[in-house]
Amino acid sequence: MKPQVLLVAVAALAVLAALPLAESKGHGIGEHAEAATASAWPCCDTCGSCTRSIPPQCLCEDEAPGGCHPECRNCVKSTDGGSDVFRCADRITNFCKRRCTPAASA
Repeated sequence: MKPQVLLVAVAALAVLAALPLAESKGHGIGEHAEAATASAWPCCDTCGSCTRSIPPQCLCEDEAPGGCHPECRNCVKSTDGGSDVFRCADRITNFCKRRCTPAASA
């Protein structure tokens, strides 16, 4: 096989492999319900466990005093230091792909 044909085949395979990851959209958590918008959800700052599936199904460990995003199906309430906090316990496709808040500069 000629090197040019091999290179084109590898490039085409790489593009096709990346498409499902770029197109997958899940339903996730945006713990800051009052500040969240449909375009800002799902997002997660503290990623929990994820499955090994492609794309991964993940849990988010973010907690907020104001409650879960309205699209969260399983909002869990707990007490942290005497005050109530909420965490969305949904397992969501690519939940940890995008942060809710900007990352700190190093």
